[in-house]
Amino acid sequence: MKLNNVCLENYKIFYGKNILRFDNGVNVIEGKNGYGKTTIVDSIFFALYGKKNGDIINNFAKMNNERFCRVSIDFEHNGDKYNAERELSDNGEKFYLKINSNESNISVESIIPERAACLSFFDGESISSVVGYMENMDEMLGVAGLKAVKEDVEKLKKRLELTLTGTGKIKNFFRKMGEMKAVKKLEEKEKKIKMKISHEEKRINEIGYEVSEFKKILKKEKELDREERERGKLEKRYNELVDEEEKFKENMAYIILKDELEKAVENINKKKDEMLKERIKQGRINAQEELLTSILHSGRCICGTPVSTSNYGKHEISLLLENLKHEEEKIGKIKDFYMSSDDLVSALEKVKVSINPLIIKNEKEKIEIVLNKKCPPSKMDIVLKNLNEKRVEGKARELRIEELRSELAEIKDMIEEKREKIKTNKKWKTLKKIKNAERLISALDEIIEETKRLKKIETEKKASSILRTVTNKPREYRGVDVENMNIKNVSSELSDGEKHVLALSFLGGIKKDMVVIDMPFTRLDKTHKRKLLKKIPSLAEQVVLLDTDIDEIKNLTENVYHLRHDQERKVSVIT
Repeated sequence: MKLNNVCLENYKIFYGKNILRFDNGVNVIEGKNGYGKTTIVDSIFFALYGKKNGDIINNFAKMNNERFCRVSIDFEHNGDKYNAERELSDNGEKFYLKINSNESNISVESIIPERAACLSFFDGESISSVVGYMENMDEMLGVAGLKAVKEDVEKLKKRLELTLTGTGKIKNFFRKMGEMKAVKKLEEKEKKIKMKISHEEKRINEIGYEVSEFKKILKKEKELDREERERGKLEKRYNELVDEEEKFKENMAYIILKDELEKAVENINKKKDEMLKERIKQGRINAQEELLTSILHSGRCICGTPVSTSNYGKHEISLLLENLKHEEEKIGKIKDFYMSSDDLVSALEKVKVSINPLIIKNEKEKIEIVLNKKCPPSKMDIVLKNLNEKRVEGKARELRIEELRSELAEIKDMIEEKREKIKTNKKWKTLKKIKNAERLISALDEIIEETKRLKKIETEKKASSILRTVTNKPREYRGVDVENMNIKNVSSELSDGEKHVLALSFLGGIKKDMVVIDMPFTRLDKTHKRKLLKKIPSLAEQVVLLDTDIDEIKNLTENVYHLRHDQERKVSVIT
């Protein structure tokens, strides 16, 4: 909490209205012993918690028939603004509380427990008693609120248990809850099925990845297969080129004599034409020879006329036969030449084959380069087999997942049905609340322990820094032991002044919004006091100091109040 305003009216030594306004940083109240410094602290606890120490209505006010006292304070806590006012008179005690300007009937104790508030108010005369005082350690470390929540939950748990018929019967009731056991078994089975589904889904994802990898390999194998087919075509073409090359070598002589062969064939063809003509002529001659020979032997013409009576006699016929034989001999001279022309024609046909040796050579070299490259053996059959196996496995696992999900849905329905049946039992509802309370208590225990651990580390670090700065033994006193409220590695008894310094260091190590110290430098020597003055502003966001002498602390702040005392009326006022 942080104080904003404190208004005292007719409270103890203070007569009339006396107002204090506090700011962040250091605030100082100066007054001699007996002027009311401690009374101001008491008034705050009166306003908040109704704490009364003796007769608290001012005597001078009573003499003036003002038989009441009133204390009002404005403060902030956890982001909210509060106004608490308490009044005491002959008519009794009245208390008013506003939260963010809205009236409330809740108690301050439920907002800020008194034991927690005490940690912000210290009497310098007895501040060293904080050392070794373990009761408020939880408040100091900021876990008191959590412990209070835990206590409330434990009380709730006990009340719930009392609504049943006793702890022993609770256990018997649990044992008799067959439905609950069945639900538990079903939940375990549900958990196992979920794990199986998770495993199957994970395996399906793995199979998907493996299939994708096999597809990549298959794509490469198809490329290799295509290259292998191309190699086959190239080998066939290579053999064709070899054959063409051999054919070129065989016909090289004919190719060289191509022009001469063409002329020879041309001459042969001319002779052939001439021979045909002569053959035709020879046929006619032979026919004429046969006719004339027949006429000459028979003595008659083909018409039956005797040769002796015709215009041609035997002598003329004989002359005709001699001329025909002469013509026939001329035709027979070209017979051998004509019969040898087939070889030349065949040679010319070979010359007509179109073969380019340079083209053959270039193409063969290109093919040889491709064929000389090593081609790995095809694994396509193995890849296809593996791919199909993975696909079959994936499909089988998908079907298995469908079966498991169907089974899971049935189990969920059974669990829901049994839970609905259990919910109708009033005792079960109470038991469920008890179980929830137990879980919450366990969680709070863990949170409290972890919070204490972290707070101890943070507090020890800051408190040790203050101690090393303020103490006269910085090399010997190196740190604060929060757990034992002592200085680390020190077994000897501390003096009152050292306990005072340790306590102030410890208070500075605890993160607080406000700290109020009455007579903070009591029991401190000049060296300790001088060093502590530098650390005062770091003790909390708001520091209120009450002291008899402000000469050494007036430089810390401009927000200074002075207590003045009227000895005649025996009252004090704040100026």
